[in-house]
This record gives sequence, structure tokens and C-alpha cells, in this order.
Amino acid sequence: MAQSPSFDTWTSGFLIAVAMGLFLFILLITGRNRRNYPIAFFVLSFCVILFQYVLYWTRYELEFPYLMLLPAACYYTTGPLLYLYFLQLYKKEISFNYGLHFLPAFVLLVPNVGMWLRYLQWTDAGIPLLWLAQKPWFQIIHMSIYALLVILLVQRNKGLKNQYTRLRHTWGLTLSGLYVVFILALASYYILVRFPFFNSQWDYMISITMSISIYAIGYFIFKQPAVFDGEFYTQLFLPDENKKESLEDTLMNELYKNVTNYMEQKKPYIDNELRLVQLADQLGFSAHLLSKVINKKSGMNFNKFVNEYRLLEAERLLQKTSSPSIKSVYFDVGFNSKAAFYNAFKKKHNCTPSEFRMNAGVS
Repeated sequence: MAQSPSFDTWTSGFLIAVAMGLFLFILLITGRNRRNYPIAFFVLSFCVILFQYVLYWTRYELEFPYLMLLPAACYYTTGPLLYLYFLQLYKKEISFNYGLHFLPAFVLLVPNVGMWLRYLQWTDAGIPLLWLAQKPWFQIIHMSIYALLVILLVQRNKGLKNQYTRLRHTWGLTLSGLYVVFILALASYYILVRFPFFNSQWDYMISITMSISIYAIGYFIFKQPAVFDGEFYTQLFLPDENKKESLEDTLMNELYKNVTNYMEQKKPYIDNELRLVQLADQLGFSAHLLSKVINKKSGMNFNKFVNEYRLLEAERLLQKTSSPSIKSVYFDVGFNSKAAFYNAFKKKHNCTPSEFRMNAGVS
């Protein structure tokens, strides 16, 4: 007589891990930093895979047979998602046709659709490409190729010598190493299962290794405001605070220099709709980190910091020529209203823009 579906301690723990992963996915996908999306879907793919394992071990797979082939497609998404994450981490150019990397995953959706149609009794035809979904070594080779691409990308960027990039390199090694551990655990499963000493305890131990790899990634991501900026690295890898100049101070200086260089060269402040989140996205920081850097290094809040650049630009225009009107000047430098411009200008110079122009000798 066939055993009825049931949970044990291990499968219950794995199901909790799936729930944790889904919660992490929601946190990442609803956050303001779109650069976290690849890693969010990376975690989601692992959740689907682990959930299918739980269904298999508990025999609930017989109750939900239409989910049986879904992990096959998910395996083929992990490599491209992780590689995309690292390309963004190192601020590399991403080509328009990057979506082709996900073509194998879309191909593996074909047998899933066939399975769903059969389950709904819409067709009695065979499941197309079923043989491909049942080839785990294809999946392992595919993931290994992307793991190699990620490792090469990390290694190519290790020569950058400033503190920020060294910390970023440490995070890159950590994350890529966890992915390699997952691949090795999966490969070892399909090797060990052929030996007579293999039993369910071995099965669970390998899956525990996978879960540790998956949720160690989740833990590290959850620890930081945005994986693509420096704040996460300061939390995990900074030395003792008793040093004369901590690594955090050095990192803050470098980040602030990046901000000021961007403000001077790109002049984002001329956009009168510029917001903290928008500037953070342009710089590749989180809004939280950008605000922290500006507050600590300039002693100003975001609005005052941006207005300082607008005032400097206004001074340059007022000294250069008398042709533009005051209205044209304040609008061109990014102020929304004449009143806001006049208030900020008078607070800094104790005179109106017109008086400043006259004092500068511009007729």
C-alpha cells in the first residue's frame, strides 16, 4: 500500500526555508533599487527548486504533478541572473540582447506547458522535450559555465586598488563561492545516488548544503540597504573603529568624491525634478547610502546640497552675461520657482541676483 503524503522534521525545515526565501524575494522586488531584481529572481528560482524537492520527499508531488518539471527551467535561469547581477555590480555595459541568455530556460518551459495541458486533460499528446528536462547534467554544465564567467569577471576586477573596489571584490568572491558550492552539492547528489550506500540521510545532507548556500546569500543581501553600494561592505568587512582613520571614513571619502565628480561633470541638478532616489539610481547607490554620504561629508541635507550646485551655476551665468533674464537663470540651473531661487541666493550672498550681477560689473 502506498504511503500517504506527510512531512517530517527535515522537510518542514526546508519548507520554512522556502517561505523565508519568498519573503526575501518580496523585500527585494518591492525595494527602490532595481539593480536588486536579478538577485531577487535568483532567490526565487532557488525557492521553486527547493519547494519541488519538498514535494518529492513528502510525496505531495503526486498531488501536484504539474509542478514536477518546473525546476528544470529554474536551473537555467540561475546562471544568467547571477551573471547579470555581477555585470551590474561592476557597472559593466549590458547589451540589449542579454535576454538571449534566458533562451534555454524558455525552451524548458515547453515541457512544462505540455505537462499542464495533459493535467488539464486538454490533450493526450506526449510531452515535448521531456528528455531535455530529465538531463540534470545539462543543467549542471550550464550553471558551471556561468559560474566560470562570474569568477572570471570577479578576477578581472580584483586589480582595482581603492578600498571600495577591494570590498566589492570580497563580496563578489563570497557570492560566487556560494554559487559554486551549490553546483558542487547538486553534482555530488547525482554522483552519490549511484552508489549503494546512498540513503535519504545523504539526500537531506546534500539539500542542507544547498539550503545553506541559498540562504547565506539571502542573509548577506538582507544585511545591506543595497548590495550595489558601499554601505553593505562597510557593515561586513570593516576593521576596528579604534584606528585613526577607519576604512569607513576612507570609503565615505571615495564615495563622496564620486558624488561630487558626477555633480560637476554631468550636472544632474539642472533637472528641477531631481529627487534623492533618482540621483542614487544614477550613481548606483542606495538612497539611504547617498543621503548618509552627503550628510556626513558635506554637513548638508540632500536638497541644500543640490541647491549649492544650482547656486554656483547661477553665479557663473550671472557673471558671464547680462542677456538671460533672472527667470531664465533660475530655471536653467534647476530651481522650480523664483521665490525659492531668491531665498536661497539671498541667504548665501545677502543680496538679490540682480544686485549680484551689478556688483560683478556685468551690464
